[in-house]
Amino acid sequence: MEILDFKIAQDENVYPPSEDSYLLIEAINPNNSINALEIGIGSGIISMHLAKKIDTVFSCDINPYSLFLSRQNALANSISNIYLFSSNIFSSIKPGILFDLIVFNPPYLPVDSPPRKLIDLSYHGGIDGGDHIRTFLKSLGLFLSINGTTYLLQSSLYPLENTTNYLENNNFKYNIKRTLKLDFETLYVLEISFFKNNKF
Repeated sequence: MEILDFKIAQDENVYPPSEDSYLLIEAINPNNSINALEIGIGSGIISMHLAKKIDTVFSCDINPYSLFLSRQNALANSISNIYLFSSNIFSSIKPGILFDLIVFNPPYLPVDSPPRKLIDLSYHGGIDGGDHIRTFLKSLGLFLSINGTTYLLQSSLYPLENTTNYLENNNFKYNIKRTLKLDFETLYVLEISFFKNNKF
């Protein structure tokens, strides 16, 4: 099917492009970014959007079906500057490798039972919905370039102040770039960078 001018195939084991994907795409400003990292590539639509504007895009996922589908979608759209690898958030990236732009649409639904299928990993955010957000934020400063920007999607199902308080207490500044009110939640896209461009 055609989505945002891209040919996008889908797989029952992979999270499809949805409202949160489109909200992130609307929010992202690539500025003068030389490289980008997307964590949790899904079907590849956000990385393909980035690849049209940024020289080098690195994209990872914990789901092998997602990596395979994203590769097929990139090929179908004649995109060759996306580099795919398996990683659980930053787990496969050596500290010190820096990115000008980092994008993360985390699994954020509160779920008190363990995931049973690979597709469950795309939405399973732990008991309070914030497991992956906390893990991501804890390591973000190791991988974001000094003048870089991060775009993080969050649902109101996990208290926004948990994230904003962490950012304020850890030398980050943020701006709520986009919001989208749905039936049972509100989605936010936070634009995050280092406060005063100083890393401590």
